[in-house]
Amino acid sequence: MKNGLFITFEGGDACGKSTQVKLFKEYVATRKDKEHFVFVREPGGTSLGEKIRELLLCYEEDSPVPKAELLLFLASRAQLFEKTILPALNQGKIVVADRFYDSTIAYQGFARKIFEADEILKLNEMILGKYKPDLTFYLKIKPEIAFERKNLNSLNFDRMEKEDLDFHQKVYEGYEFISKKEKERFVVLDATKSIDEIHNEIVSSVENLIKNNTKKCKT
Repeated sequence: MKNGLFITFEGGDACGKSTQVKLFKEYVATRKDKEHFVFVREPGGTSLGEKIRELLLCYEEDSPVPKAELLLFLASRAQLFEKTILPALNQGKIVVADRFYDSTIAYQGFARKIFEADEILKLNEMILGKYKPDLTFYLKIKPEIAFERKNLNSLNFDRMEKEDLDFHQKVYEGYEFISKKEKERFVVLDATKSIDEIHNEIVSSVENLIKNNTKKCKT
């Protein structure tokens, strides 16, 4: 494989994203080309990024103000992109990210209202240049349904997960915006379907992406 591929998983809290990322990792482990896959997460993915992640999600003593929150996310992304994602893509690998810049549009743009979405996209261009995900899985679920799921699970919520329903409604609106604005890369998945149904859709989409990419490399 000569050309790298970049795949991202996105969605609001309690959409089932973490479950699908875990299942996809298990699927990749069965593939003969499993060494071609690189898994990362945001925020995090590097030693510096993981420290930033702790500050963003778990640091309650002096929580970051909204603009500091945005800049910390961008700092983690810059480190991850330069240190891990770009080198892997240049080596022809398939990078799979648990969240990327669509989360920033939804959470810091629409929900926090720090900057308009287009302004955040410009900030991301400064970090990423021409690069965008080749394929983004958006697990779509209405916040009120997601909140019912959250209430059924006794989890230790992070700082974002503790936000109220109004916040998560705005997150949903952010995902709806970016999934339409850059619809050519989005696969919108109904997160109310069964876990297996969603997983099968993801695997099928990835296999098609790899197949089409392989054809491009041969021409």
